[in-house]
Amino acid sequence: MERNLSKSDIKFHPLNATNWKEDIDESILENYRFAGGRRFHNVEGVPYFLANDEEEISRLQMHHYLYRYIWQSIYSSPMHDKLALGNLKVLDSGCGPGAWILDMANSYKESIFVGVDLSPTMFPSAQNKNTPDNVAFLERNIIEGFPFPNDTFDFVHQGFMNFAFTKNQWQDVIFDIVRITKPGGWIEFTETDIETYFAGPLTKKFMKSFHGLLNARGLDPFIASRIESYLQSTNQVIDIHVEHKSTPLGSHGKKLGELLCCNEWTSISHAKAYICKFVGIPIEEYDDFVEKIKKEYDENKSYCKSYRIYGRKK
Repeated sequence: MERNLSKSDIKFHPLNATNWKEDIDESILENYRFAGGRRFHNVEGVPYFLANDEEEISRLQMHHYLYRYIWQSIYSSPMHDKLALGNLKVLDSGCGPGAWILDMANSYKESIFVGVDLSPTMFPSAQNKNTPDNVAFLERNIIEGFPFPNDTFDFVHQGFMNFAFTKNQWQDVIFDIVRITKPGGWIEFTETDIETYFAGPLTKKFMKSFHGLLNARGLDPFIASRIESYLQSTNQVIDIHVEHKSTPLGSHGKKLGELLCCNEWTSISHAKAYICKFVGIPIEEYDDFVEKIKKEYDENKSYCKSYRIYGRKK
């Protein structure tokens, strides 16, 4: 007989255990590296290069609220009525600090929400923050597969993971997401193109170099445009929808454009040495280079695109 998934089924972060100090010290030594005063992953086979410290947690939370405003919602799948009835199981793949899942859990208190991520130090429990009773977090390297049986979740969400998987890993992850989704359940991805549209000459130079950096790590700057075909290739997902939003970058987009611009540049600020190498400028010129690009945003009315791709499992 099937039983409901509950918090007791989830392996929580070691900070909740009695031997938390030993576990967290060992975890830091094995799974993290430190550079320039920032903390990063140090897990073999994981291409993700953004930081995973408190500064990044704050940025990711702001990122969630920015895109919630851009889309005027936090998901597009037709799940509201079912979620409102309750007793559903929802997974957030690559949950980070849990902004999306906490938003959902507070809106739908009668369903269970599980967040999975490689970085348990980002979980609210690690930040000494209380979480709703219908939320649980699980440390897991998604590339190794989800530790759930087939047909477990009614709704699976994954957002902004374009730096997390190589081109080859993406298809495997999507197949596994489909595997753990119940028949009739919905799967949804939110992603952005790593591109600036209506770009000026310096912006084009930067984007070409940044794409080179990503390609060198096996990452696909335009993964958003391929997710639909990956879902189709499973032969298990129907009613696939693709929606997109174009959002101005910089002051010409008013407060939203300014905040989005700031958030995006903050996300890669720790990688300035790598960026300068690929762009071909001295690191001392980086800040001035970025300011010139921001000026180009306004001169050229530059914008970025975000996408939601969602479908239903047969």
